[in-house]
Amino acid sequence: MEDHIKFQDSKVLIFKLGQIEYGVHISQVVSIERMQAISITPYPNRPLHVLGVTSLRGVLTPIVDIRAALTGESLQQTDITRIIIVKVYDKEIGLVVDAATDVLELPPETIDYTNLLESKDASYLLGVSKLENRLVILLDIEKLLDDTTNLDELKQMVESFINRKEAAES
Repeated sequence: MEDHIKFQDSKVLIFKLGQIEYGVHISQVVSIERMQAISITPYPNRPLHVLGVTSLRGVLTPIVDIRAALTGESLQQTDITRIIIVKVYDKEIGLVVDAATDVLELPPETIDYTNLLESKDASYLLGVSKLENRLVILLDIEKLLDDTTNLDELKQMVESFINRKEAAES
């Protein structure tokens, strides 16, 4: 029940993967960046959906292709491709998405918390908001990243990257 409270009378950032719209609570969003403006350093021996590491405003941030994490299908970068920087467990992680479209206030009566979404394989799905001409799938971004990406591995990747960079500068 606690997950449901996150989205009641709350603002969400809407993003797209293909034609499907997803929402993540705005309090978890740090920034939205243009993919073309970000330089990503690939990291060896990483899962395919982990693109690498970038430095944003002095913070080393792992970048995850969220489409690849969810579907196994890589994102095709366009001029509207965005990286949503989210804060998860006090760490910033970049999520590559097809587009970040808008921020919406979701009235509680538009949100359906169905039991159909409460499967073990998709525990990160909180519900669906039914708006006039659209459906928005609401995500628990922490659970999504826990389920699709090894967060400890991402943390180790960043720490290793820092250590390699410091060693190279010495």
